[in-house]
Amino acid sequence: MIGVLYTVSIGSQAQTAAKTLIEITAGSNTVTLIERIWIKQTSFDTSENLGTKTQRITTSGTGTATTPEPLDPDGSAYGGTVETNSTAEPTYTAATEVLEDGFNVLSGYLWTPASDDEVIVVPGGGIIGTNLDVAPSASMDFSYGCTIREIG
Repeated sequence: MIGVLYTVSIGSQAQTAAKTLIEITAGSNTVTLIERIWIKQTSFDTSENLGTKTQRITTSGTGTATTPEPLDPDGSAYGGTVETNSTAEPTYTAATEVLEDGFNVLSGYLWTPASDDEVIVVPGGGIIGTNLDVAPSASMDFSYGCTIREIG
């Protein structure tokens, strides 16, 4: 495939609420493809089911600016922006859920496309987010991230 491949990887952070974990904004003249999303709980030893959604966003929220790391050490910097661990939630666009799934915190969550036709496309200037859409029953530490490809 063409383009530059990046990873966004966040180490253990305590989470206590339903919230956006990753918000990706594609560069204005590029397309971003999401090729992998993962969430791993690292502090809880009791089974609990949580939910996650990946959905288009109308208005960006506020989170920690995060620099995607090119997987090729000679790769260029990502042309869009990524925020993680939102402190102010974005406005999700109604009825635009791309993925909606549940997972057990002991097993974690991993989404990868079954084929190239299932890669998630974020058009130039578009915004998409992945969240915990169910609050954990108690504070849990989560690691999470995604693999993205920028074309253009």
